[in-house]
Amino acid sequence: MPLSFIRLFNPVPTFEIPRADVLEDVIDFMIRVSYFYFVKPIWNRPMAGNNVIAFRNPVSPIAHFIRIGEAHKKFGELYAAGRLPIRRVVIEASRLLFQRDFIADLRRDGVEIVLDTQVAELSAKARFAGAVRHAPWAVAGELLGPQHFAANASTDIIGQIARFAVAHNIDTVLAPTHFLADPDHADWLSVDRASCLALRAALDREGGKHIAIDYPVIHSHVAINDGSQRSEVVGALNDLLFNLWLRLSGLGHEAKPQTTRQFLLSLQGIHNLGCPIIIDHLDGLLGQAALAFGAASGLAHGIMERNQFDARSWHKEPEPRDEESGFGKTTYIPIPGLAKSLKRNELEYLSNARGGKRALGCQDVCCSHGVTNMLSDTRQHAARQAFAAVEVFTPVPDHNREQFFLEKPLRETERIARTIKDLRPNAKDAARFGIDEKGAASLTKRLTDHHGRVVKLGDTLTLMHETRGKGAPRAKTASGPRISGHSDNTQQMR
Repeated sequence: MPLSFIRLFNPVPTFEIPRADVLEDVIDFMIRVSYFYFVKPIWNRPMAGNNVIAFRNPVSPIAHFIRIGEAHKKFGELYAAGRLPIRRVVIEASRLLFQRDFIADLRRDGVEIVLDTQVAELSAKARFAGAVRHAPWAVAGELLGPQHFAANASTDIIGQIARFAVAHNIDTVLAPTHFLADPDHADWLSVDRASCLALRAALDREGGKHIAIDYPVIHSHVAINDGSQRSEVVGALNDLLFNLWLRLSGLGHEAKPQTTRQFLLSLQGIHNLGCPIIIDHLDGLLGQAALAFGAASGLAHGIMERNQFDARSWHKEPEPRDEESGFGKTTYIPIPGLAKSLKRNELEYLSNARGGKRALGCQDVCCSHGVTNMLSDTRQHAARQAFAAVEVFTPVPDHNREQFFLEKPLRETERIARTIKDLRPNAKDAARFGIDEKGAASLTKRLTDHHGRVVKLGDTLTLMHETRGKGAPRAKTASGPRISGHSDNTQQMR
């Protein structure tokens, strides 16, 4: 220690002003003492968890269910080739026995198998005589009514479902529920609630305690938008433990601005149930908006099918088939980034315009030759687009997803929609692709209208985002794929 420092603290008979170098030594010494005795111990001390308030912004997984419909053979080929990254599938009861080989491959790889009992269709005049009649619990030539779900019913629908689920190693069963806006039966909600509880008991009794139950609410989107009707549904289900599935009739596939806003607000009104929310039969911009704004925990839809739902005519007798309409369905091909599909001939016609192939052609790994591959292997292209629309959110933190959606996918959709609507194919080529003058004009109008909707949707959701602010409540995250036999798949009712 410097002598000048010692002299400073020793009493002296005369007052002496310390020199500048002495003061410098004193200050240096005091700083060192303060650091080693006070600052360093506090810095290195472990801090209690409750002393730190952190803003949590996790990256939550999105539950993505793929409905396997009629094209299971093609999907089986894509899956075997590693081109179908499925983790959860929905299998319809009427088709399960025809899809056993594909299901066995999925089960071996740890994919969650969800059973759709198709009870809603079996109880609808317009549907029960169609393909759903092959469901094991269908009653030949007869609609399923409330009497079939009574505890003492001779048909034992609930017991049949439980035994079937156990026998086929199902991981999750969609509870047997009905279209709640059915004008012929006003009390399906209470019947369905009782059926859900009965199914849980039946599964436990039949050796299926490990099989989970999810609850599908099948309703009109107008009813869900109505606060009183929404509260009635939430009130009836608030003591059950499940993932809630919403299949809304009449919602449509186009993301209309006001419809989208009301849809998101209505979903927020269901968050009080405290359970994950899966939107069924929905994809596209409307599905992406639900994920980005945290209104839903996941989506369920098919590929080129089962991506919209309309039960408004289910209570009516089916209309006789028009023999002149031909067989087969019209093929619609999803256009990358456009959030819209076009008929095959429309895609061919537009791609002949100057810049058409560049504007319309897929540049993803599924289509090395753009439009040519989109036309020749449509299922593979559509599958890739379906997964990419959800995967884009995977690395984005939850509370950043709204802004990300507005600035990236939605803005890119607007740009692509603007480019495609401005294509000017030669009108003389239309007839070559089976499009008449009226059809060509209609196509141009549809593309122009679509661009306008996307612009307005961006404005509507931007305002909604600014109003909500960062950290707004989000739907509960769904658990990972539930695999039959795993202890974490055990489910009890509250």
